[in-house]
Amino acid sequence: STLAAGKDFPQHQWLVFISDPAAPTGIWNATQMVAEAESMIRLALTGVGVYSPWIDNHDGYTGWGQFDGVLMNVTAALEDGVLMGLYGVIGSEEQQDVPLLRVYIPGTLWTMEINVHGAGPEALGGLDVMESGPSSVLCMPSTVTSPETNSFLGEELTELRNGWWKATYMASRPEIAAQFMVDILGAAHTHSPYPWPPVEGCVATRWVQFGDDNLQVHFVLAEEFETANFSIAEVDQAMSGFEALESGSFHASMYNSLVLEVDSLDEYLLRLKAQSMPYMLMQTTSKQYVLFMIIPKNAITVQLRSQHLSVEEPISESICTEDFGQMAF
Repeated sequence: STLAAGKDFPQHQWLVFISDPAAPTGIWNATQMVAEAESMIRLALTGVGVYSPWIDNHDGYTGWGQFDGVLMNVTAALEDGVLMGLYGVIGSEEQQDVPLLRVYIPGTLWTMEINVHGAGPEALGGLDVMESGPSSVLCMPSTVTSPETNSFLGEELTELRNGWWKATYMASRPEIAAQFMVDILGAAHTHSPYPWPPVEGCVATRWVQFGDDNLQVHFVLAEEFETANFSIAEVDQAMSGFEALESGSFHASMYNSLVLEVDSLDEYLLRLKAQSMPYMLMQTTSKQYVLFMIIPKNAITVQLRSQHLSVEEPISESICTEDFGQMAF
């Protein structure tokens, strides 16, 4: 799945699903990995198994009680048997966990997280309650969320934007991923309720935020939920297209990317060059430029799109790049 935000990070998002029978460079078996991930996610969402780090790959949405038919047609999803799970206590006056609806997007490595604060039990009746989640190993005094201020309560107050407010990734090296977003994309570090540096027995995260619009990107290391057959670092290594990109090739895992539209690619391209980071520059049929980059040690791809590029760089023609048009709403 490809995530897309327009200029100034509007509260709208595109989800683009790509099938490429041409099998680009790399030996990564996407079909097998999706099947394995779906199996682990299904066990977690149906309450049969424990939480899976695969669920950390998700987009987060908040609507503060206005979710059904606004953020998602939950009623239709329940009727259609969409794979969903719930954690957090619905209707508890002493609720310490924000009730979150987790939704698996079939055929992908991606899920959705929807804040359903304020929803009564009747709105989500019949949903399986997940056995555990990251909040069980938060290792912090409180995870209370205030609907009055639309914010997390922690060392700092982080206001949440309505609609799409975050993209979250399972990451073996969250600190490298977050610093990449700061150094290359101009994000800023922001407070996370999870401990850092990592503490044994706890989920560890690094969070960044873009500008004043409060669009956040989270990187999660949930080693407590690894198994004998599942390692976050091994998954990252298997999926990583970093070496392929260094050689000028497109890796199939690069389709899983966060897409942002910017005014110009110049400054980002120059930052990548200054840090000797690999990248690939492409062009759509409408003369829109596309800049691919991979966050090292994490197998996370970012692509920036813009109509403007003044830096002289060779344009790759290794794949056909889809034109999404103007992504701003």
